[in-house]
Amino acid sequence: MTDVRLRLFGSFGVAGDAAPEPVRGVIPQAIIARLALARRESIPAEQLVKDLWSDPPDMVLSSLRAHVSRLRARGWGDVLSGGRNGYRLDLGDDQVDVLEYQLLASGPAVDPRGAGGMDRIAQLTAAEGLWRADPLPWAAGFPFRSDAVARLQLLRRRATLELAQLRTDSGAPASVVASVTELVAGDPADGEMVAALARALARAGRTADALGAIDVHAEHVRDLGLDLAPPLAELRLSIVRQDPQVLGLAGASIDRVVERSGIPIPLTRFVGRGVDLETVRRGRAESRLVTLTGAAGVGKTRLAVEVARRAGVDEDESQWLIDLTSIAEPSDVVPAVADAVGAADHTIDAVAQILAGRRGLLILDNAEHVLGTVATVCAAILERCAGLSVLVTSRESMRMAGERVIVIEPLLGEQVDEAVDLFLQRATDSSGILGWEEAQVGSVRTMCRMLDGLPLAIELAASRLDVLSLDELAESLQDSADGAEGARRHDSIDTAIEWSVRLTTPDERRMLGQLALFSGTFTLAMASGICVLDGRDPREVAVALARKSLVSTVPGVGERRFRMLEAVKRYVRRNVRIDDVATWHERHARWLTEEAERLAPRLRSAEVKQTKAALVATRPDFDAALTWAIEAGDRPVAMRLVAALAWFWCERGGGPDAVDLIDRVIGMPGEPMPDAEAEALRAAAFIRAVGTDPLPLLRTTARLVDVAERAEDPIHPMLARAMSAYLSALAGNEADADADLELAAAARERVGAAPVWAVADYLLVRGDVLRSLGRPAQALEALGESYRLALDTGNSWALRGSGFVTGKTLVQVGRAADALGVLRSGALTSLEHDDPTSAMAAINVFATALVALDRCQLAVELFGAVEVLGARFNYAPIASDGEYTDRARARARQALTAEEWQAAHDRGMTRDLRWIAAHLTP
Repeated sequence: MTDVRLRLFGSFGVAGDAAPEPVRGVIPQAIIARLALARRESIPAEQLVKDLWSDPPDMVLSSLRAHVSRLRARGWGDVLSGGRNGYRLDLGDDQVDVLEYQLLASGPAVDPRGAGGMDRIAQLTAAEGLWRADPLPWAAGFPFRSDAVARLQLLRRRATLELAQLRTDSGAPASVVASVTELVAGDPADGEMVAALARALARAGRTADALGAIDVHAEHVRDLGLDLAPPLAELRLSIVRQDPQVLGLAGASIDRVVERSGIPIPLTRFVGRGVDLETVRRGRAESRLVTLTGAAGVGKTRLAVEVARRAGVDEDESQWLIDLTSIAEPSDVVPAVADAVGAADHTIDAVAQILAGRRGLLILDNAEHVLGTVATVCAAILERCAGLSVLVTSRESMRMAGERVIVIEPLLGEQVDEAVDLFLQRATDSSGILGWEEAQVGSVRTMCRMLDGLPLAIELAASRLDVLSLDELAESLQDSADGAEGARRHDSIDTAIEWSVRLTTPDERRMLGQLALFSGTFTLAMASGICVLDGRDPREVAVALARKSLVSTVPGVGERRFRMLEAVKRYVRRNVRIDDVATWHERHARWLTEEAERLAPRLRSAEVKQTKAALVATRPDFDAALTWAIEAGDRPVAMRLVAALAWFWCERGGGPDAVDLIDRVIGMPGEPMPDAEAEALRAAAFIRAVGTDPLPLLRTTARLVDVAERAEDPIHPMLARAMSAYLSALAGNEADADADLELAAAARERVGAAPVWAVADYLLVRGDVLRSLGRPAQALEALGESYRLALDTGNSWALRGSGFVTGKTLVQVGRAADALGVLRSGALTSLEHDDPTSAMAAINVFATALVALDRCQLAVELFGAVEVLGARFNYAPIASDGEYTDRARARARQALTAEEWQAAHDRGMTRDLRWIAAHLTP
């Protein structure tokens, strides 16, 4: 039995062409595992009993012999022997994963720089790959397990430390981080493991994370009443000092250091900004002039300092930083630079003379108020000093040839965790607080968002914890946000903003006031269509404000968007006069109504993804416009907005709130608008169709039919009658369903050259009705036509829906295998197009197809997953697919034992969309 492999990491398993029957039952599995660990040595029966039973029952030896006898009879006889000398399992080290791990991990340590270094890395890497899960987790009740697992854990620790050292020293520190991080999380008091992690992080350029790992460990051991071990304290100091040997800069240049003038040694560790650091590093490699732009307080200076301190002597022989904040006049710039570099005279020539022939970095910090002179100085110096690089920080770029501009954004979105880390670190520095509860971290995250992710504002807020509690600080920030009198949350930010505003022109200030009224991000088209300036193009002025960092660009694809940071917005609203706010809001609502109507048809086109992205990005202002229209009693604007946005809400998984809003607007006093009302009610009906209560759906559909019959456009009665037929078919009212189908078909005749998307939608619903009525051939014909029209026009909703209903129909006619591919495609396409409700429906039907194919374990897992995930998107499988889903579940329950059903269902309730996507296999 050479082709047999025994798995003891994770669940018990046997594989190989010559593998015997699977071992069922934990006692037989434990017998095999214990004998395997003996490495072909015999174990006396008495010892085996002690290893397997903590409280041996009567006749235990007879029981042991019976288990062994059954194992031998089921194919283990060739390798499992027993007699007076004990029991023995004849499997080699290469046939048992745990033994192979021990063999690979137990080799002698080697010099990483020697010839055997790479071979040892290969050995340990192979061992690391074998440890897929903890060993013998299923054997927790057997006495032999604890000692065996403890030995393996100790061996793993030693091997991991050795591999970490080898990989770090061989120039591959990034590969160390994942494996060591896991072990540090399991034992945060393990100083050696923390040191290995910190060295790898530092060598990978993540010095902030390296310091963070040591600081978390220090906090943990301090809670245990211990001090940080001297080797770790020395390692931390070496990282702070940017020791070349620790950071991997050792070599020919180790005895040389960068000469720094004016570059401060930070008193606090640098937090986050890994992406920005890499961007600046690449920027320096590509251009000799780099400008960091961004709002006041965003951390441009600190980032520039960190860039300088991370640069080794191979990049810069010398570095200088000149803070231009105190420069009152442009004529003072050259003297300041000359004094900083030690030039003999206050002239460009003298500066160039001392810098020529040297590799160096010149940082000109806070240059926005003397930008013209700084640009002139940069051009003159770079022209004469080939080895020099210049790094400028400013709220506005210089727009020079060859200038690489890098925008530094606040710590928001995906970077908000860095903002939280910054707050907690500075709070610890100022107040000595070490332990943070989960609720406190959540409060800090909220405060960081209130502070716009601005590092300066965050540090100033955190520093107040020496006199305020966390709750008091949060309350004071909220009071400030609400405009309360008293302590302002970051006076330095307001001062910086005030300074920037003073540098703007009157038109720019008027534009600032209007831009501050937007609720979310905006495009130049929005600014131009809503804001008004006398004799100036609002787009031009908005761009000028972005260059001054009073308006920020928003990263992303598609049309460029801008936003005003909340700190700037609050300052502007308090201090900048805004002309005729009421008129602005009216223009805002009307422009956004036209924009929504322009975008809505594209939801049924090939441009659906870009359209959804634009609608999502503009949604805060759509909501604000709708709120204004409702409060102003402007029913036409409110109704047009709701009609245009309702299908977007539907596809986004809108729930009762969306339907209530539709009902509220339709109920506003004013002239009837049947076409707009029908558009909104149709979306409301689809939203309610995935809910759990059928009565609201019936009422909404009845209202839809009534309104649609009074509409001018015949697409509305066509679609409304199809929806009504669907509900009649579900209720088993075949005559009513047929009557509605006839009325829908008559309306289609009147449609003529109506939008093709409407015909595709109609055919989709018609196909579902015919399926429900037991007419699969007619259903597939209608669905096929819907699919072809949808494919031709890019109507992704009808494309997904026709595929879903086609799959459902195929299952019903006994073609479940054919249905799987159709349903898989529909589910994945729905997820791709941000339509989770349709995806859940397709996945639910995919599971019913699996039941028909007797793949019930996976089907039940999918049922459990859909129950949990569907609830997030207002999709209830039983309510939406009713008897169809119930029948499939009942069949799966018959195919599985109660325990198997429950286990699979419980597993499914823990699955996520990524797992589901990976398991939708035909």
